[in-house]
Amino acid sequence: MGTGSIFPAMMGAFGIVVILLAFVLIAIWMVVPFSVFGIKDLIREAIEEQKKTNELLKNLIKEKEEDSKL
Repeated sequence: MGTGSIFPAMMGAFGIVVILLAFVLIAIWMVVPFSVFGIKDLIREAIEEQKKTNELLKNLIKEKEEDSKL
């Protein structure tokens, strides 16, 4: 058995893998925009919470500075 008979079989398997990979990538490409829009509100909420936390930390620092001056 020479390498001439193995090559077409390998190309067939490689072709199937490439086609499966293409379908997976197409599926991901179609789903990503919906997940981005779904995350958008969560990101806004996280930013608002981060702003509140920063304000609380600023107030805490001011209180510590005032307490240390007394």
